[in-house]
Order: sequence, then C-alpha cells, then structure tokens
Amino acid sequence: MDRDMLTYLVIGLVIGFIIGFIFISVISPKARKYAKVKQELDQTKDELIAQKQMIAKHFSHSAEILDNMAKDFRRLYQHMAESSGQFIDSDNVASLDFDSSSNPDETKEITLDKQPRDYSDNSSGLFKTDENKS
Repeated sequence: MDRDMLTYLVIGLVIGFIIGFIFISVISPKARKYAKVKQELDQTKDELIAQKQMIAKHFSHSAEILDNMAKDFRRLYQHMAESSGQFIDSDNVASLDFDSSSNPDETKEITLDKQPRDYSDNSSGLFKTDENKS
C-alpha cells in the first residue's frame, strides 16, 4: 500500500463519517422528534411570555382603576365633610338612639324559664296515610 492511498482512505473515511452523521441526524426519527419537541418548546415559551405581558398589563390597569376609585372616594368624603356642616348644626344634632328605651344606661335582659324546643308536640300530617287522615 502506498502512502498516498492510505491518506486518501483516511480522508474518505472521515468525510464518510461526517456525511453519515449529518444524514442520520436529519433523517432519523429521533432527530425529527427532537426538532418537533424543540419547536413546541419555543412556541410554549413565546406563549408564556405573551401571557406574562398580558397579566402585567391587566394588573397595572387594575391598579390604575383602584387608584382612581380611591381618589374619587377621597373627593366624595371631603365633599360630604364640607357640606355636612351646611345642613346640620352641631348644636341641634340629636344623638341616634337605636334602643327604644328612654334611658341609654338601662339594658334589656331576656330571661327564659325553660329552654325553647326545636320541635312541636303535634304531628305535621306529612307522613299520614289515607287511613290515618281525619
């Protein structure tokens, strides 16, 4: 064997391995499955990023609405506080008495002789048959 022939054989073997590896990785089922899974992963990542942006936008909009509500409530409270003095004189304000008694220090106490029952002694007639009904 000649030295040149051996060199060509080694170069041909290396080129054959490289072409074989590329051919197998492109054509093989594992390579196709890997490419499909990688594509699904990229698509899922894009969807996740879009969803995160949508959620961030939603919460920022909600915070803005709540801030506006708080400002409007503050304005309403200030308006009510300022205008309440116009309609009610502080000297003529009657205290609100939710108890019907005239003496606020007096407390009503309910006493029971016996504990109330949860049922009646008389039957309701729900389970009576035609024979028993009168």
